[in-house]
Amino acid sequence: MKNIKRMIAVAVLMLSAVAAFAQGPTSRPTPPSQQGSYRVMGGKVYYNNIIMHEADPRTIQDLGYGYAKDDEYVWFEGRILPLVDPYTFRLKHTAPPAGPVPPQHGSQDFGWDDLFSLLFGNGSSQNGGQTPGYDHGHGHNPGGHGPGHMQPERGYEIVGNKVYYNGVLVNNASAHSFKDLGWGYAKDSSRAYYCGKKISNDPTRFKALADGYAMDAFDVYYFGEEIEASTSGFKVLSDGYAKDAFDAYYCGKEVVGSSASTFQVLGNGYAKDAWETYYLGKKVR
Repeated sequence: MKNIKRMIAVAVLMLSAVAAFAQGPTSRPTPPSQQGSYRVMGGKVYYNNIIMHEADPRTIQDLGYGYAKDDEYVWFEGRILPLVDPYTFRLKHTAPPAGPVPPQHGSQDFGWDDLFSLLFGNGSSQNGGQTPGYDHGHGHNPGGHGPGHMQPERGYEIVGNKVYYNGVLVNNASAHSFKDLGWGYAKDSSRAYYCGKKISNDPTRFKALADGYAMDAFDVYYFGEEIEASTSGFKVLSDGYAKDAFDAYYCGKEVVGSSASTFQVLGNGYAKDAWETYYLGKKVR
């Protein structure tokens, strides 16, 4: 009975939406994530007229659907998405191409596929109900941050004596000894890999940690990129934070001025040491 009532309610909602569409293009609804805009004024970045203090006006790009990124962060509706790497982040499916600020939202139509996506979420529509999602190189959402409609990737696959990542051959990988370690990392008897690309020749001591971090005997990696961290005492904390014997790190970057011995994560992007409080790796002023 509940399902029947739900179907009737959805049908009424659809009829109302169709009537709105029939009134002409000027009355087409706009998805919530397209109502805002990013712009640069006076050397500052704004979203919906609210200043984004952490955004870099030189490198900010509007990706569409409420997303943007600069050299340090990925943003959704003006807010930083923790644990998302701007260098590997990309929109998928129906997202428009990336471009510099200011965006041109007014030229984007909101059509039937968008209507079905809003009504049914992941239900059926002409494009399979796929709403615009994001991916940052490893096919899942670490820490549970960001929108919940990420589209999973195929990841590593072994076919015969060949190894593939998202359908692309991983050159020189040994299918017999190959292991998927998670977070995009993998290794065989000779090498370690990130998203199908070789990053280390020390597979014996290579291990994936958490939140995108990994390490071998000599180097520490964050989403496949070697970072300036020491393997001595290195450990992942939480919320993108980690530390070694000397410094603390946030999303692979040093938390400048931090004391590793007293550094602790408070949650929701905050951390502290004996002298300072930090938010997303930056001192709270």
